[in-house]
Amino acid sequence: MYPTSPPALRQLRRLDRSSSEFYNQVCDVLYKEDYQNCVPNLQGDDSAWLVEYLNEVRHHISLPSMLRPL
Repeated sequence: MYPTSPPALRQLRRLDRSSSEFYNQVCDVLYKEDYQNCVPNLQGDDSAWLVEYLNEVRHHISLPSMLRPL
């Protein structure tokens, strides 16, 4: 992920996974409008990074129902 990545992805990257507030912080980012707007346009490294990140953190949190496959 590079400095030109969308701000929402940079916010996710900065979160402390060891924090007791990690779940709330991830949810805060995922529910923000800038995240919702950037996801459909992600490509390349940013897209791959987000998939890998969500796959890793799902072991630590339950993703909000809106992000689960139907």
